[in-house]
Amino acid sequence: MSEHALNGTTTPTAVLVVPFRDRGHDPRRAANLDAVRRWWDGAPWPLHVIDDGRTGDAQFNRSAAYNRGAELATAAGAEAIVYTEADMLIPWDQVAGAVDRALAEPGLVVPFTEYRYLSDTDSARVRADEHHVAAAVPESVMGNATSMGAINVVSLASLAAIGRWDEAFEGNWYDDNAMERAFSICCGPRRHIAGPAWHLFHLPGWAGDHLTDADRSATEANQHRWERYQAATTPDQIRALTGEARGQQVP
Repeated sequence: MSEHALNGTTTPTAVLVVPFRDRGHDPRRAANLDAVRRWWDGAPWPLHVIDDGRTGDAQFNRSAAYNRGAELATAAGAEAIVYTEADMLIPWDQVAGAVDRALAEPGLVVPFTEYRYLSDTDSARVRADEHHVAAAVPESVMGNATSMGAINVVSLASLAAIGRWDEAFEGNWYDDNAMERAFSICCGPRRHIAGPAWHLFHLPGWAGDHLTDADRSATEANQHRWERYQAATTPDQIRALTGEARGQQVP
């Protein structure tokens, strides 16, 4: 069975949302997005690449792109959203299983248990022919269902339970931790679908000479905001945090 097979399962009530805006720092990112577009070509879920509404070198705000994606999904009458990053490839059948689980009961579903990091060289090879990704040997693997970000599947009802994605986060890091905690407190523990997902290489957002002072400051601010999520213990406290960025009063 190919990595695209669905085992006879289709879930047209979901949409695929890929957050992306090219800041112009690393050509691999746009190349990765091209591979991701090809990967989902013909999938039973419509694919939407959505930016954050910012321009130029401004810090990318993934949460803003996610919220825009939620608005689009709501307008389209979808029941669930597959948020998948512009550098991730994953078997379609795992996504189908995750959508089914997301619709069956509240909470965040991560459609993989192994996060496979590909090297720069292997990522280039996969971009040339993404169907061979399953044969690529990863540089490292985050296994045992420890990854909580990169690809998340949620129902619109679960998203409503946390209020919205927190747009106070920008740049890199800590937003995954915070939103996983938000869904866990408001909806119950996250769940996983067994199987791999592959990460295509790009310059990292956590270290390197390519990072600017603004990049590092954004990550530091994210860490402080994550600490506020760690202190939150009730759904009301979570919704107060997720609504802060736009001054919203979320019931």
